[in-house]
Amino acid sequence: MRNRNLLRLSAGIAAAASLMGAAAPAQASSSEGATKSTTSTCTELAPDITTCLTMEERRNVVVTPSGVAVLQGYREYTDSTTFPDGTQSSQGTRRYVSVFGSSVQTPDGVLYYDAKVTRVDGSDVLSFPDGLTCVLDTNFVEANVSGGYNHSTGVCTTN
Repeated sequence: MRNRNLLRLSAGIAAAASLMGAAAPAQASSSEGATKSTTSTCTELAPDITTCLTMEERRNVVVTPSGVAVLQGYREYTDSTTFPDGTQSSQGTRRYVSVFGSSVQTPDGVLYYDAKVTRVDGSDVLSFPDGLTCVLDTNFVEANVSGGYNHSTGVCTTN
């Protein structure tokens, strides 16, 4: 069960990370400039169960004259969930680059990108109340949302 949850969690982390891209293009025509955001929240999920997240992210989006968009960023996070029998926590980093072939903005202002290449590198340390600790290293490249390579690894130890 624990392995299944770990696989789900690492797949979820990789999927979320792949949605956040990055790269610095030459001769870009428009950029909003680098932005920095910080998130720090705690939520009570149920009585005696609270989750807290702190995340800092720096990112930049550049759109070339031909409509190609490039998203580049870096994020650090810590996350913990407290249960009556202990705390499950994680912390990690992500560096990401995504190149999008084109973008479409809907009438309500939502911007959709056509992903061409995404690269994500990062590391996560997951700690569980029973002493299990897992280190996940993310290193993958995806092209056209279907192919590429995934050299991500994970190692778990029990204290």
